[in-house]
Amino acid sequence: MLAPDTHFLFSPSATYPNPVACLINRDAEIVHAWSSDLDQPDPSTAPPGYLRGWNHVELGADGALYATVPLHSLLKLAPDSSLIWRAELPVHHDLDITHTGQVFVLTEQPRLLGGPGDPFVLLDNSITVLDDVTGATTATHSLFDLLMSDANLSVVIASHIDRRRRSPHHHAARAIYHDLACAGSVQPGRDASRLLRDVPGSPADLLHANTIEVLRAHPAGLWSVGDVLVSMRELDTIVVVDLSGNRVRWWWGPGELSGQHQPTMLADGHLLVFDNGQRRGFSRVVEVDPIRHAISWQHLADPARNLFCAVAGGAEPLAGGSILISDAQAGQALEVARDGYTAWAVRTLTAAGERAQFYRMAAVAPTTAASVLGPTDGPATRSARDLVRCELLDLARTP
Repeated sequence: MLAPDTHFLFSPSATYPNPVACLINRDAEIVHAWSSDLDQPDPSTAPPGYLRGWNHVELGADGALYATVPLHSLLKLAPDSSLIWRAELPVHHDLDITHTGQVFVLTEQPRLLGGPGDPFVLLDNSITVLDDVTGATTATHSLFDLLMSDANLSVVIASHIDRRRRSPHHHAARAIYHDLACAGSVQPGRDASRLLRDVPGSPADLLHANTIEVLRAHPAGLWSVGDVLVSMRELDTIVVVDLSGNRVRWWWGPGELSGQHQPTMLADGHLLVFDNGQRRGFSRVVEVDPIRHAISWQHLADPARNLFCAVAGGAEPLAGGSILISDAQAGQALEVARDGYTAWAVRTLTAAGERAQFYRMAAVAPTTAASVLGPTDGPATRSARDLVRCELLDLARTP
């Protein structure tokens, strides 16, 4: 099973407007924390949950924390929470840090698509690449353009657009875009995105990318080192894209996945996916054989509805062969073996409830955790201990 000195990182949703990121040990103790209110929306504007706090947080090998301020900025913070750099970008959901000194992050941009048919307002998602030293943007790739380069996938996307065009709310989104354009303010960021997302049914939110991972080469050559794996919730699709060749390498999911999160590549080239099961009413973890385009293994709770996380969440492989499952809505994380045995479980509790208690929890290797461990009574850590309580769960009661 997992090494006892592995740690876990997450950002509790309810700590807005002074968000914190907590590093906990296997005993559910908060051993370090970061905090910054930089770029948080004014509480008097009553921002929706998806604009509050930090989406995902990631820990670099040097102990720096990367925190996404939804649709506003990406922050890189030192272990003492001081700012290393800030990139003002409409970031959301997820990021990945490479060994080559790059940060890949998801961003969002309102966009008007022409015919055939009525013009359609799209919240296009992009893969934006930053320099890890300075935070400067070095490249931006439209995810919509990448997806439409594949003949079969473009048909799937066109059918989704046609369906949304038939909604009367599609015209409301177009009117909002027109008003913004006339005012000269169709700029990426939380104000424009909030207006479009607040339209009933969010017709513009066609892609809703929620996970990004820069890949190693596939053992059978399905994709190359540096290609990018992305999850798109609204399309029930995961896709591998080649940014240098501007093409889709591989895709899968419609008819099998439902609102999924956190696909990740395993050592043998298979993909692990947290299938939220929004329409199914229960969540599962699936392992996908990308050569056969088929599920080769799955984990279900017993009974299956004991694990249902309709939004957020994830699943990642752990060094010992088990899997870390983030049941974000319940505020729980579970270490589950391949045979279904639950080896460890933790619950996070905060003073106020949110739709999800955190976006997801991530395992932190002992060497990385050691880079920030030291004095544990700094102001951010003390604040986190006042705001957040973590406790180990009775394994007899976990899924």
